[in-house]
Amino acid sequence: MSGELGGGKTQFVKGLAKGLLISEDITSPTFTYEKIYNGPKISLYHFDLYREEVLDQDIKLLIEEAIKDKNGVLAVEWADRLGDFKPSKYTSINFKWKGEHERELEIR
Repeated sequence: MSGELGGGKTQFVKGLAKGLLISEDITSPTFTYEKIYNGPKISLYHFDLYREEVLDQDIKLLIEEAIKDKNGVLAVEWADRLGDFKPSKYTSINFKWKGEHERELEIR
């Protein structure tokens, strides 16, 4: 996911978690980089790369572990900072601020 601050990325992840039947409170992992939420069938790996200009090896290893989990979903805020380090298959969502309560999502 990419887009401006306050664009709705974390809110989107909250909705994703709800759809995965995860009842934990979802918060942005801005200072911890990763949070893992375990649902009844699927785990949600939530990354926030806002503070990262360049990914260090530790973060890359955490992302690789998340990608390998066949029962997991990976959600990355500020994914444009992944550069070439992206999974072979992914969905890109760009959030555009349209107003206080309105966003436009571009999904590719």
